[in-house]
Amino acid sequence: MKKQKYLLIIAIVLLVNLQASAGWIITQRSYDSDEGVETALIETVYLQSNIMKVVQTDMVTMFDLNNKTITLMSPVKKVYWTGNIANYKEEIKGAMRSAMEEQLKNAREEQKEMIRKMYQGMIESIDDPSKFAGEEPEEYDLQIEKTAEKERLAGRVAVKYQVLVNGSLKEEAWLSESNRAHNEFDISKFYNIFGEFTSQAGTSAFYQNNEKYIDFAKKGFPLKSINYYGGYESISEVTSLEKENIDASEFIPPADYTKASLVEVGLNEQE
Repeated sequence: MKKQKYLLIIAIVLLVNLQASAGWIITQRSYDSDEGVETALIETVYLQSNIMKVVQTDMVTMFDLNNKTITLMSPVKKVYWTGNIANYKEEIKGAMRSAMEEQLKNAREEQKEMIRKMYQGMIESIDDPSKFAGEEPEEYDLQIEKTAEKERLAGRVAVKYQVLVNGSLKEEAWLSESNRAHNEFDISKFYNIFGEFTSQAGTSAFYQNNEKYIDFAKKGFPLKSINYYGGYESISEVTSLEKENIDASEFIPPADYTKASLVEVGLNEQE
């Protein structure tokens, strides 16, 4: 896929009515229009007590809003990394500096300054993701419009909305308005803690941090989204949505996993 995406997952976790005694198990598929549904990335999401666990074939990611930590697990290598955003940024920057030094060892003299500038820009983007992305305009007009269209998805009726930036269609989202958001999960806190991680991973668009968009997200439960990238579309849709009690062991690394660095876990392999 051109870009790893948690767009719909992140929206779901912000909206689900989380309860201490019950959680949600959600299956979603995501694919690009020019590649087809047969190439879809299938993800299973576990939500309970302000923790989100996203399970993919090669990587498992957990966001713990209570402890403000991220946990990354490699089912293939049976290793995991846990830390906060500051830990994450320092390890990534350290890995980039090491990679730069390795390239400089074998580079011609006239290439070294270019290599330094390239890595310096990447390192700076860890603290300021917008600097590397170059996507967010200083000013823009965000409009979110409800349509008359409805669709049944995952056993629920969803209403279609359109999201426009400066008059250009950026996203269509289908919300099940009968599933109202509650206050058990702090939306603002999620973005404050984990916003940099999702921006660096390319998993959120700049306008989704806009207060108007967050207010829109509170309207209901998102079951499908289409994001437009000027030449192709990214489609994400929920195929299964079940509420049930989830054992607490689901949210800790398995006993046979070993703690490792981000590089050892293989974070870059999933991008």
